[in-house]
Amino acid sequence: MQFQFLEPTEDFSDGLKVLYSYHEQFLERGRELLALVGRIISDGMNEQHAYQCVQLHCFYQRANALHHQDEERVLFPLIVHRSFLIDGMIERLALDHEEIEEAWVELAPMLGRPEHIVDREKLKRLALEFEKLQREHVTRENEDFFPTLEERLGPEQRIEMGEKMANLRKPGR
Repeated sequence: MQFQFLEPTEDFSDGLKVLYSYHEQFLERGRELLALVGRIISDGMNEQHAYQCVQLHCFYQRANALHHQDEERVLFPLIVHRSFLIDGMIERLALDHEEIEEAWVELAPMLGRPEHIVDREKLKRLALEFEKLQREHVTRENEDFFPTLEERLGPEQRIEMGEKMANLRKPGR
């Protein structure tokens, strides 16, 4: 059986919309993750649960890396040093990325190799922490950061962002 990452969007004509589409997927997958962990806690591991673990692993492994690249290599350089407010937001969001990545390093082996999950409480603790960090980060961006950007980024900049994001997904990058 082959697992494959499915890009959350096919439309890269607006970089902010790309980021929003990833956020929607992160929130949805976070709910899926917590529901799955609840089923594993109550019912134990089975073939369907293992399949879902690996699917989530495949999604998060690629989506987090792409999304953080989109922000750190495309968005942040475009807006850094424009205001103290934005620079402070960028710093906080970059710290979020580090925390999310650290939490993922702990959770990833369990989701990637569900047959080795023996400590269900540890799985629950790691999944809750990872989902919480991811959700809080997405909320921070959606409610505080992106509305500020919508006011400051013109259509040309948003198109350019989308093009650069699409290029990051080309093979060999």
